[in-house]
Amino acid sequence: MANTSKSVATTTIGYMCLALTGWMISMPNASWFSRSYSYGEGMLYPLAMVLAVMGILSFLQGRGLDAIIFFGGTGLFWSNYVHLSAGSNAGFVDPPSYAGWYVFIWAVFFCYVWLGSFKSGIIRFLFLLGLWLTLLALAIGNWGSLHGITILGGYLGLITSILAAIVSAFDVINYGRKVGDPNRDAATELSTPAPRAA
Repeated sequence: MANTSKSVATTTIGYMCLALTGWMISMPNASWFSRSYSYGEGMLYPLAMVLAVMGILSFLQGRGLDAIIFFGGTGLFWSNYVHLSAGSNAGFVDPPSYAGWYVFIWAVFFCYVWLGSFKSGIIRFLFLLGLWLTLLALAIGNWGSLHGITILGGYLGLITSILAAIVSAFDVINYGRKVGDPNRDAATELSTPAPRAA
């Protein structure tokens, strides 16, 4: 039971980090806002660190796919944080084609992680599918300066963030249902009539 509770904790926290950060990053891409603001940028660094810890814990628990996803999320978010910090301090902007290659490499990474996720459950499978398609759309949008494709990538990112939140919620809710309330279980056992002797 202790190992199960640790596994649920890492899954719940890790996927919630992906959901929160993915949502905040995707809103500007979907043109809900003109740019990313301090709340969105401020979560990149701390949640990347939390994801790194969840990745290590997942690895130690023998859950390789989640460890890979969390380590990948750490690299993606942390590098975004460093990029935003360096860009705001130096006042420069990367060429869109260069940014496109950056996002495309991450799309390739999450694509082959997705190819290894076919037996991991439908929600994780859809999450990874949405993640690499989001990154691919953003790469194409950057390469061709196609605002419509970037907006599509933003909406795919929002949907993918919802899927990450579902993974997070499903694991902890499912665990709570299995474990149940100890007091209620004891009361149920006391109220159940004993079997009759033959």
